[in-house]
Amino acid sequence: MAYQPSKRSSHTPQPVEINMFPMMNLMVVLIPLLLSTATAIQIGIIELNLPQAAGGATAGMQLPKESRQNIDLTVTITSEGIYLSSAQAILHNPVSGGPTIPKNEDGSYNFSRLNEMLVDIKTKIAGGPLDTKRIIMQAEGDIGYQILVSAMDAARSFKIDDIDHELFPEVSISAGIL
Repeated sequence: MAYQPSKRSSHTPQPVEINMFPMMNLMVVLIPLLLSTATAIQIGIIELNLPQAAGGATAGMQLPKESRQNIDLTVTITSEGIYLSSAQAILHNPVSGGPTIPKNEDGSYNFSRLNEMLVDIKTKIAGGPLDTKRIIMQAEGDIGYQILVSAMDAARSFKIDDIDHELFPEVSISAGIL
């Protein structure tokens, strides 16, 4: 004989609801945080043009070296000052015979004078066969990174009436020194 279940204890299964509010709150906080850090990482990038490897696929399509005219403008930062040079010559200071732009009396570099000289060079070669957007930066090993970045900024653009104008936006880094 089987026992009859008690009518007093009736357990009906209750439907269980999953609480998604804590997970949604976490996503509401994480998504803006991730988006804000992604843009901060993008701001710290300095674009450089690295030299091409010799003998690459494009090397056969270029003109012979003798028939190309390049200015190959180079800014060299040394402990004495800043030298400007090109494929044709090195510009020395006409008074002292030293760097093109000597250091200031307080030992700092004169980036505004560098910018003025590069604007003068750009206006002389503008529209001609030597016109280029490229410039090469060189620095001695003991030159600080901020000095190199400031020189790159001075070479990239100049301002007229609070409007930035392009100067030499394609900056390449080189290891050679005078």
